[in-house]
Amino acid sequence: MGAEEERPPRVLFVIGSLEAGGSESQLVALLERIHGVRVDARLAALVPATDRRLTERVRAAGIPLVILGPERRRAARLAGSVLRFVRLVRCTRPQLVYPWLEQSALLAAPLARLLGVPVLVARRNVSGPYVERPRPIVSAIHAAERLAVLATANSGAVAAETVRRGIPPRRVQVIANGYDPAPAPPLPSHGVVVLGYVARMRPEKGHRRLLAALAALDTTTPWRVDLAGDGPLQAEIEAETARRGLDGRVRFLGAVGDVREFWRGCDAAVLLSDHEGSPNALIEAAGMGRPLLATAVGGIPEFVDDEVGILISPDDAAGLVASLRRLIEDGELRERLGAAARRRVTERFSMERFVDGHCAAIHEALELSR
Repeated sequence: MGAEEERPPRVLFVIGSLEAGGSESQLVALLERIHGVRVDARLAALVPATDRRLTERVRAAGIPLVILGPERRRAARLAGSVLRFVRLVRCTRPQLVYPWLEQSALLAAPLARLLGVPVLVARRNVSGPYVERPRPIVSAIHAAERLAVLATANSGAVAAETVRRGIPPRRVQVIANGYDPAPAPPLPSHGVVVLGYVARMRPEKGHRRLLAALAALDTTTPWRVDLAGDGPLQAEIEAETARRGLDGRVRFLGAVGDVREFWRGCDAAVLLSDHEGSPNALIEAAGMGRPLLATAVGGIPEFVDDEVGILISPDDAAGLVASLRRLIEDGELRERLGAAARRRVTERFSMERFVDGHCAAIHEALELSR
């Protein structure tokens, strides 16, 4: 075996930004565990992150990080990103380029193939904000993804969408998200039932659906909702909270630094998105022994059922109100569902399998490209 074959493969990972988010956190967790041991990793982000926590973790792990588009103006940013990506590939000579999410695939996949570097793409959602773009851009994203020799998906629903976009099933691998188990704290005993909601404040994340249900909720059991996350709709959601008379019931905590500490103070987890791939927020809450209330969309039903939580149709407004009331009023139900949710996370979302799966996909992509 030659010296080149003995070295870990050189892989250039690409992502839109390192803002705090589920896919971004999963990528950083992966890189922390494989860089310098199983993979010689580089990371390129299209734009700098305003939240520096993930960036600092990448730096602390010694992973080289390049920001491809620091410019403010869109045209200048695009031109600069292309030039910097080409320069980065020529200087570092990666054996594989691994873009995560649509935006990075659109830029990196065509350029990598033009430069003779094979591509592996990570698909992490069933839909997403990108679908609101002009149809030619959406078609270009799908075409860019099809340039990959292999694709990874974090749920069966995401895998099915990947195939729908034109990637053959034999070239799609499902790799579940990873979770590091920790001792599950007991449910809080502060006299108020606290529902936690972790999501960026974007249109598809269901905050308005939540507020409408809370405004219709009628129960004598004291309750509160803690919202973790920020985003472009925060001002609108705060205004709607006030308009619906929920100021004393809903707290805006912004981006939280310690998600596990956040869930420690909650009795249950709620997520009412329009679409999801495999949401980390629910996985993390379940890992802390919290019951789940979620919309039956995307990959959520692959994980959530009546053993670990409550699933609701996105269009069932009355059912959502009833489910919220049930979860708030029934402490025994919360205990039972939460214990089962923790067991399920331990069984299905192993960090070791997550890391091994992505490393195996990298090596298979390299084999297929030879």
